[in-house]
Amino acid sequence: MQDEDDRQRKNSLTLQRRLEQVTPALLSEFLYKRGIPVFTCLLCGSEDIGIPECGVIQTGPDGSERKTFVDYIKLEADGPPSSIMQYQYRVICRNCGFTHHIAVWPVLKWVEEGKENAG
Repeated sequence: MQDEDDRQRKNSLTLQRRLEQVTPALLSEFLYKRGIPVFTCLLCGSEDIGIPECGVIQTGPDGSERKTFVDYIKLEADGPPSSIMQYQYRVICRNCGFTHHIAVWPVLKWVEEGKENAG
């Protein structure tokens, strides 16, 4: 039982490190490369859009560094607990509050494959 808990903790930490790679600028670049030069709200048409983000401070012998990445949500779904398919990014309209959801896996795949090679 302890081995399974350790494995799940390791998988969760690995997934967290992967998710921390996607900055708001990278998400915007991904959307731009997919033919969305300006993100507009599907409900009201506004271009006043927000991408929730998180920050983490990494400290080490050479000082500290703040890293910002796109916040994500985890859906409650069947399947492995650390499956990338259960995660989404939110893009929120600041005008009407409509929330758009973007699957994490194609964005993360694009980032991890070196952006240009992934289309």
